[in-house]
Amino acid sequence: MLMTSGKNLSSPKVLERLSVLGQALDNQQQLHAFDGGLLKLGKEAERKSNDDEFSSAGDRSPARSRSRQRAPSGQGRSPSQAHHFGSEAHEEAFGTEFRVLARHYAALGFEDKDGLWVAVSSMPLGPAGPQANFLVGVFFDRRVAPRGWAFSRLGPRAAPMALKHTNLPDASICAMTKEDNAWSPSDGLVALIDHYSIWAVKSWHRQELGWWPGPQYGFGSYYRKREFVAKEWCGCGSGKRYASCHQTFDFLESEEIGRRQFKGAFSCDYEDRAVPQAIMDAARSRWKNLPSLVSAFSHRRIVWGEL
Repeated sequence: MLMTSGKNLSSPKVLERLSVLGQALDNQQQLHAFDGGLLKLGKEAERKSNDDEFSSAGDRSPARSRSRQRAPSGQGRSPSQAHHFGSEAHEEAFGTEFRVLARHYAALGFEDKDGLWVAVSSMPLGPAGPQANFLVGVFFDRRVAPRGWAFSRLGPRAAPMALKHTNLPDASICAMTKEDNAWSPSDGLVALIDHYSIWAVKSWHRQELGWWPGPQYGFGSYYRKREFVAKEWCGCGSGKRYASCHQTFDFLESEEIGRRQFKGAFSCDYEDRAVPQAIMDAARSRWKNLPSLVSAFSHRRIVWGEL
């Protein structure tokens, strides 16, 4: 059974660690990911991985000192259950990549006729901290960008993580833009989950400490004034703090104009953002009841490079 997240987030030790990593991210220092998603500052990461069977993500590659966790419950394929997928197509497309992921994270793979569902648990703050539970969909056609959803708790009381920096309207994780060059399909699933783990730390930092650390993107006045606080980096990409950039303009802009601009860009209202019911049902069933990839991506299916 998966651990629940959040119960250890407010302990002094974990909060201190969260603050240290948050400040590093805000200063745009590089973090290194270890087994289970454990994040460390560059100076703390003494050993790098030479286990680079699939990932070409450089410092985002897994390190051998990663600690092991139990695989999440469900009926997928984990290292202890199977070393190969049932179909030749899945084995050829995902076998090596998934086995690398499963060596470094608690992970399950579920075959879909159009690709693969991957359920992964990550503990970026270490064993004393909370657990983030990711469900990620990957198509055979790698031009389609993968989509992931994050949950702080699974089971009948499944709870998505906070909606800050999630995509509209399906509330999937928004951890990168095409300008970031933070991840590409050739980097592999390990690097993607490493990146999602950093996103989880940022989300918890905002939840507990009140602000989002590090550069971020935010379109339009209505979104920015709802999502940003003064000390955060402005979402326009200027490299300035929100208070020194768009904050005054955003609050002078009429709400009606801001809402209209937002809906024109996203074809939905700001308040419409929500995890699809089928994804919520999957989390409540602990990944036993998964929707088809096509139906889950129907809200937002985009080609990589058009993010």
